[in-house]
Amino acid sequence: MKKFIVATLALVALLFTLSGCAKQVNYLDYVSEKRCEIYIYADDDTTVTVYCCEKEQPYNADGIKGDVCPVVEIFVTLPKNPREVEVELLGHGGDMNYRSVQGDFYLSFTAEPFTQNSVDVKLTCDGESKTYSALTVKYDGVLTCEQAVLCAVENNPQLFESMTQNGLFDGEIYVRLLHDEGCYYYVGVCNKDKHISAFLIDGERGKVITTKEIDL
Repeated sequence: MKKFIVATLALVALLFTLSGCAKQVNYLDYVSEKRCEIYIYADDDTTVTVYCCEKEQPYNADGIKGDVCPVVEIFVTLPKNPREVEVELLGHGGDMNYRSVQGDFYLSFTAEPFTQNSVDVKLTCDGESKTYSALTVKYDGVLTCEQAVLCAVENNPQLFESMTQNGLFDGEIYVRLLHDEGCYYYVGVCNKDKHISAFLIDGERGKVITTKEIDL
């Protein structure tokens, strides 16, 4: 009986030690993709969507965080497909590429994330220009990307602790702001076997709505 009690106390002490080590890890240091802003303009004919991100370059879902750089992505859908579409946004821009599968035009460039409530996007389609004001989808009370990651940690501490060894996190984390009549966050935790534990999080309350396991 005495041996059993000693063994139990030793196990409890070990668990506390592992938990303490995991808590010292800053999981935000392992974020290899962060979409922190979305701007949208939409009418009956045209949609302009702007993502402000920080992304691993080159992008590779392998459980290892690489070098990360700021990226702005622009997506445009039009009622008809012009031969040429140019975009200009806060001094950045260029020729957009048509994506036949998605049915939209796309361009990305390196730039720090924007922080204003709206951005003016100038589109020139076959020589004819028009400017659209895209508004941020964020509103008061929406969590930050960093807070969303911590919500995932709080929801499943066992996952993060199991991937933490010697004060290091053995994986990479994706966090993306989403918008669908409200703000949400996708948080994906990728290990070196390319298995992703995904969380969908309410953007205001920080509540995990659903989880999913994905093998790439």
